[in-house]
Amino acid sequence: MEWTLAHPLRDVEDIVEMADQYFVDTGEVLKKSKDLFRKNVTMVSTLQIFDRSKEFLAVCRDEGKMVGYCWYDRHGYTTYSTEEISNAKFHHVDHDLSARVKIRLINEMIDQHILWAYSNGVPIICSTSIRPEFEVFMRIHKKRGFVVNGSYAWIRTEEGIKCLTK
Repeated sequence: MEWTLAHPLRDVEDIVEMADQYFVDTGEVLKKSKDLFRKNVTMVSTLQIFDRSKEFLAVCRDEGKMVGYCWYDRHGYTTYSTEEISNAKFHHVDHDLSARVKIRLINEMIDQHILWAYSNGVPIICSTSIRPEFEVFMRIHKKRGFVVNGSYAWIRTEEGIKCLTK
């Protein structure tokens, strides 16, 4: 399996298709738009060719097939702190993979989030889930040193660096 930065000419459609399988269109609360998602993935994957400090979007492929992707941004803030936060927008893995491989990929995604935030001077990392079955995802974060509150996981980037997987 190999991780690469998402490329606008090679990876957009695979990301859009994987996301479309897992997004929940709740109807009365949120309506998904595949076209809007495609536009946003295309824009971010293009921007990071020129400036990797704004957002991070990477894909993992195994023998050419995309098996996961992760997407992180920055410039998040709470209303009570001046410290910048890097938020995880997505951690998606192919649901057909074994549990062991999915956990490995999520750990690799967390590593990338920590390293990207660290290299860009973002002091706080936040990872969240909107899925109803978020417990395993949050347990992975907790084992990595994140403070977990419900479906939110937080860590100071400096602490995350100390806990990178080998």
